[in-house]
Amino acid sequence: MAINLETNEERLSPSTPPQAPQSPRSPQSTNPGGGGAWRTVLREHSVYFALAALVVFNLIVTPGFSNPFAARSLLFEAAPIVLIALGQNLAIATRGIDLSVGSVMALASASVAVFLPYGIGPALVGSVAVGALVGLWNGFLVAVLAIDPLISGLALLVAARGLAQALLGGSRVNLPDAPAFDLLGAGTVGPVPIIMLIALALAAVVAFVVRRTTFGRYAILVGASRGAAFLAGIPVRRTLFLVYAVSGTLAGLAGLFASSRLGASDPNYVGVNFELDAIAASVIGGTPLSGGRISIVGAVFGVLLLQVLDASFIMNNISFTYAQILKAVFIVVALYLQRSGA
Repeated sequence: MAINLETNEERLSPSTPPQAPQSPRSPQSTNPGGGGAWRTVLREHSVYFALAALVVFNLIVTPGFSNPFAARSLLFEAAPIVLIALGQNLAIATRGIDLSVGSVMALASASVAVFLPYGIGPALVGSVAVGALVGLWNGFLVAVLAIDPLISGLALLVAARGLAQALLGGSRVNLPDAPAFDLLGAGTVGPVPIIMLIALALAAVVAFVVRRTTFGRYAILVGASRGAAFLAGIPVRRTLFLVYAVSGTLAGLAGLFASSRLGASDPNYVGVNFELDAIAASVIGGTPLSGGRISIVGAVFGVLLLQVLDASFIMNNISFTYAQILKAVFIVVALYLQRSGA
């Protein structure tokens, strides 16, 4: 189904003066030396080049970075962030944002301990189901009540973590020794953690949905122009509702992974500031905050880039305070270079 967004946007703004058609120009036409083409390649693939450069730098400079155990630990830490970055990508693609994902992780973590008296299975399923319920509620606020996603996300960011702390009385609850928790918290297939394999499999599913399904096309079109999407007959409300429901479900699964790795349900620690890493990874990976475009593969590499950056600071004994400042500077520079094509 082909949808002409430009035609719909012109209908929304009848006063826009017509413009003369322009002939398409290749990158070489603006720069005879082909520099424009190279800048485009660097901009569109900057996350991959940056990750490769950072890995090479650490292999040369950082002691112990080449140790396979360090790489495996990095993948364990990255897996939950990959999951919430997937949902964040969908939200950003619709020109929204989901600030609740870190707190939803904490609520899912607390839910593991709450459901444990009923068995390991209910604890696993219940934690993910709680994340899905919060996502459904967020979708209801955004899609049905038309509340700005920034406002609904901020409200749930506070409410979900507060509820998580209330469920466990603000304390940490250790998880029992169980094969399921051991598998998720420490299981590997060769050098790759099982939870990272699950995260990558879900990333492949989301990428397929975005590229090959009607729902994926709808999400992108809603982000490109919500008014035009409405005029074209696209179910805007249903699309937004499902996007935030998926984001909450993935955050619930991420909370389960983080708790299994930690060996405890900890509403004070799990998911703290994870929403910021997910947003940064999504945008660095090529999903613009203006919506209408999504890059799942880029988001995964964006997560890995930020995790390698964190590992670089830790392994080089850089103070946490200065590390956060340097990380912020790195993100701003990366986004500027990506935007400008420098």
